Amino acid sequence: MFKIKNIKFNKNTNAFIIAEIGINHNGHLKNAFKLIDAASTAKCNAVKFQTFDVDTMVHESAELANYQKKFTSNNQKKMLKKYQLSYKDFIKIKKYCDRKRIIFLSTPFDIKSANFLKNLVPAFKVSSGDNDNLILLNHIKKFKKPIILSLGMMNNSEIKEILKKLNIKKNKLSILHCISEYPTKLSDSQLGVIKELKKFGYIVGFSDHTVGFEASIGAICFGAQIIEKHITLDNKMKGPDHLASLNVKDLKKFVDTLRTMEKLRDFKKRSITSEEVKTKFIAKKSIFINKNLSKHQKINLKDLIPLRPLKHGISIKDLDKIINKKVKKNIGKLYQIKFKDLI
Repeated sequence: MFKIKNIKFNKNTNAFIIAEIGINHNGHLKNAFKLIDAASTAKCNAVKFQTFDVDTMVHESAELANYQKKFTSNNQKKMLKKYQLSYKDFIKIKKYCDRKRIIFLSTPFDIKSANFLKNLVPAFKVSSGDNDNLILLNHIKKFKKPIILSLGMMNNSEIKEILKKLNIKKNKLSILHCISEYPTKLSDSQLGVIKELKKFGYIVGFSDHTVGFEASIGAICFGAQIIEKHITLDNKMKGPDHLASLNVKDLKKFVDTLRTMEKLRDFKKRSITSEEVKTKFIAKKSIFINKNLSKHQKINLKDLIPLRPLKHGISIKDLDKIINKKVKKNIGKLYQIKFKDLI
């Protein structure tokens, strides 16, 4: 069974909700703590950061992705240096998470950072940028901790190939459907893939880069058991991920909505609500007499008309209990017939 810390994953468990802080702290520890506070208050299961050593992560020649060009004219290396926290900062962050009783996770982008994190995190999250990085993946695999692997920028054959090469047991790997666009249009989210990914037999989740709640709600309904959502203190902050992130002021509502959807998804038997019972007697129809009837006259179908309300009357579904019965008394047109009126 796949497990993160003391949380076991099976078909009956609630989704594991990860508040992805990433680099939205903008390189400031104070911002990191504020984001952790928001995730804890909203009752997320975990927060996730990005831990990297720029010099062993990216070459000087690496260009900016299109979404990153909106915020800086630097190359990747210069941009990331601005948002880098030190390893000492992450030790402080881990201790703060422990105080706030929320699980600390972080994505390593290089071997050095993976080695640093191995004693701090209960599981490793690997980004889409490294989902085919067998050097890093095989190194992390040696730690024998659960791995959460995002599948952005991969087609089906590539997913099959990397899962085969990784050869990780089902209780040590989960896979996240992910579209690596920031933000992702809801129409491009390809949520139906979640059902297909479940055929691999791993725990399946969704790394949500859309704006709003809709995609994560859909993922929950498709059975996603991990939801990862970027969060920010302010969508107008300067940085590559803020625009595609959920503002912390909406985070509690986001979590509450997903928990509600889980309950609704798990209904197996249709029942009538208390309000529906009240509405039923007003909105449904009962049997009325469509013309004057004489005492002891037999009722034919043409003598009847269905009209609202059902209240105090006989339901249309009981029509067979009325036809060919005789009435005890003279009955006028548009009279609501009762069983007590029949012989």
